[in-house]
Amino acid sequence: GPWTAVTLAAIRDQPGRRAGDLAAAAGRETPAFKLDVRKLKALGLTYSLPVGYRLTPRGEAYLRISAGP
Repeated sequence: GPWTAVTLAAIRDQPGRRAGDLAAAAGRETPAFKLDVRKLKALGLTYSLPVGYRLTPRGEAYLRISAGP
């Protein structure tokens, strides 16, 4: 959905940031944000870090493709 690129971009721009901080910056509730990140992780687009998240190479490629030419 449209939340995918927004969520991935937030993680790309602030790797290792807590989910609560990322959710607040996006104007979203933390539980819903975390659920979306888990969906992205299941697709192989993000890694979980001890604190926060980081994009996988596949997640980085998705963002490049979704940005278009």
